[in-house]
Amino acid sequence: MCGAFVYVYVGGVRYQLMGSGIERVGIADLIARRPDLGSRFNIRPTQDVITIVNEGGRPVAKPMRWGLIPCWANAGELPRNAFNARADRLASSGMWRGPFKRSRGIVPANGFFEWKKTDGSKQPMYITPKEGENMHFAVVYDSWINEHAETVNSCAIVTTAANDFMSSIHHRMPAILDEETVALWLDPATTEAKSLQQVLIPASNDLLKAHPVSTRVNSYKNDDSTLVTEVSIDDTQLGGAQLGLFGDASE
Repeated sequence: MCGAFVYVYVGGVRYQLMGSGIERVGIADLIARRPDLGSRFNIRPTQDVITIVNEGGRPVAKPMRWGLIPCWANAGELPRNAFNARADRLASSGMWRGPFKRSRGIVPANGFFEWKKTDGSKQPMYITPKEGENMHFAVVYDSWINEHAETVNSCAIVTTAANDFMSSIHHRMPAILDEETVALWLDPATTEAKSLQQVLIPASNDLLKAHPVSTRVNSYKNDDSTLVTEVSIDDTQLGGAQLGLFGDASE
């Protein structure tokens, strides 16, 4: 199931949507209103995350709960573990079919954690782009009205099969979009499943790199920059409970 990812705010990122120019999305303004959405090194399910959506042909940054609550959910029976949405089930699942067609977004990230099985234990690994740039996870989202008549926006990260690089760590990975596929994914005029599915493919093998990190990341209580610092395997204490980031349990 989803475990944790990293987002470090640096500013200045722009996006291009289908048929529009390059625009800023308002992340700085959002963080000014919500400082808790700034740089974080251990973002966990049920926390709010920065999500970029298309509103009236313009990219807009919004806070959303990580863990999708469908619009039809009953207050006493909210879905559990709806943090990931398998790409191959988006068009067929009652949970994902509506958001897949009408409400898609992206979540910016610098990297994510995954736990690699090593001699019966699990070693946390930090996976990040080789060139240090941000990544953009494909997400689907929905809006739900709670018992207090408040609107709750929430999202799920789309996952796909692992590429050759990731397969040595885990069998699944997030669907990572580039500039061109971001534009298609956010375009509300694109509703055909076939057109959308073709961008939800494993990232190229030369995009990512990985290194071992401290098992401190296993606890949601820890959130600081040392969590992404590379350590030697001998310096870590393997084992313990943790959440895998893109496994089948939550999908």
